[in-house]
Amino acid sequence: MVTYLRHLDIDDLIVLSSLLQPDLRLSYIAKALGITPPALSHRMHKYKEHIPNFEAPIIKIKGKIRLAPLNEETTKICLKAKQALEALSSVDEAA
Repeated sequence: MVTYLRHLDIDDLIVLSSLLQPDLRLSYIAKALGITPPALSHRMHKYKEHIPNFEAPIIKIKGKIRLAPLNEETTKICLKAKQALEALSSVDEAA
């Protein structure tokens, strides 16, 4: 079993799946979750600690924090998060 899963909650799945969107600002993800950009940055560091091969894809362009292209392992992790959210959504719709 993948041990890092026990450290993730539904908001983490939303954040990870959001990372798949190119050129997205972290402030947009933070606003969607109702948290501040620094809180989101803290979450990203949590992922780096708990998820093997995760690289926080944060870069600063013209004073705005944006996402860098994801490496292969981080993309796989984010795709799994997206699939998990889709699975949870389909369970909710079936109920």
